[in-house]
Amino acid sequence: MRVGVIGLGAMGMGAARSCLAAGLATVGCDMNPAARAAFEAAGGEAVDRPSAMGALDAVLILVVNAAQTDSVLFGGDGLAACLPAGAVVVAGATTSPDYPPKLAARLAEHGLLLLDAPVSGGAAKAAAGEMTVMAAGSEAAFAKAEPLLDAVAERVYRIGPTPGQGAAIKM
Repeated sequence: MRVGVIGLGAMGMGAARSCLAAGLATVGCDMNPAARAAFEAAGGEAVDRPSAMGALDAVLILVVNAAQTDSVLFGGDGLAACLPAGAVVVAGATTSPDYPPKLAARLAEHGLLLLDAPVSGGAAKAAAGEMTVMAAGSEAAFAKAEPLLDAVAERVYRIGPTPGQGAAIKM
């Protein structure tokens, strides 16, 4: 399985390294050259823009908010147009509950699945692969994301089938 992690900050770096430790082919994306260099030193592949990530089965987006998530997926170097149909986007940013349903609809236009999956636990838990994930999405999205979730999370709460339910619980 080839996975990506977008945002190699405090949480994302830990998640990306946990994916490597779990044996997943992992590419990390961050605009910060130091973050990319640190991930490459850990054995990962790193790129500076989402469109350079290549074909992925699953991608975990660990950015700050909905606007950054949209930019990553649909901006000038957006990832949504580059992912193969059936790939799953695991949206880890904390957003309002009304955002994930809109995101799911936009991703569906590209044949992509969404797991509304805000995370918690901080940098230490992320580094240990022990984050908590409050996720909502289809059974197909959960199944596709399972190896990625297993790598990064100690606890995955399956909130329900509707994107937005994960965000509501996190809020």
